[in-house]
Amino acid sequence: MIIMGGKKSAVKAGFLVVIVLAVLLLVHFVGVSRLTPEAIRKLILSFGWWGPAAYIFIYTIRPLLLFPAIILTLAGGLAFGPWWGTLYVVIGGLLGACLCFVIARFLGQEKMKKYLGQFPQIQAFDDQIVEHGFRTMLIMRVVPIFPYDPVSYLAGLSNIRFRDYALATGIGMIPGAFAYNVLGYSLTDMLSPTFLMALVLVIVVMFTPLVYHFVKHK
Repeated sequence: MIIMGGKKSAVKAGFLVVIVLAVLLLVHFVGVSRLTPEAIRKLILSFGWWGPAAYIFIYTIRPLLLFPAIILTLAGGLAFGPWWGTLYVVIGGLLGACLCFVIARFLGQEKMKKYLGQFPQIQAFDDQIVEHGFRTMLIMRVVPIFPYDPVSYLAGLSNIRFRDYALATGIGMIPGAFAYNVLGYSLTDMLSPTFLMALVLVIVVMFTPLVYHFVKHK
C-alpha cells in the first residue's frame, strides 16, 4: 500500500512538472508584450497553416496561465473571422475546461472533498450537480456571473459525470464565443454596423439568461 501510494504521488508530481514547464515555455516564446488581441492575432497568423492548431493549443492551456479568456476570444475573431473563430474558441475552450477538470479530479478530489465537506453550501452544490449535472453545468456556463475557470476546477472536485460536464460546457460556450468573436472581428472598424451589432449580441448574451432566471423565479 505504501509503494502504491508513493507511485501515485510520483505520477502526480510529474504531471505538475510537465504542466509548469509547458506554461513557462509558452510565456517565454509568446512574451508578456504580446498579450493584446492584435498582437496575438499577428502571432497566430505567423504560424501559417498551423495557425488554428496553435490558437487552439494556446486556448487549451490558457487556464493554467490565468490569462483572461476574452482577450484570446477577441483575437480569434480578428484572426479567423466570426465563424471559424467561434469554432476554434469552442474547441480550445472545451479542451481547456476539460484540462482543469482532469487536474482537479486527478490531483485534489479526495483531499479537497474532505475539506470542502465541512461547508454545507459546497455539499449542496455537489448533490445538485450529481443529480442534475448537465442542466446545472449548462446554466453555469451560459450565465456570465459564474467565473469560468473556478467552475471548471470545482466541477472536477465534484462527482459530476465527465460526459455531462463536457457536453454542457461545449454547448454553453457557443453563444458567448460567437458574440465575442463577432466583436473581435469588428474591432478594426469600431464605427461599422457590424461593431454595433456585436455590442448588441454581447449584451443579449450577458443579460438574457439572467432575465430568464429572474422571470422564472418570479
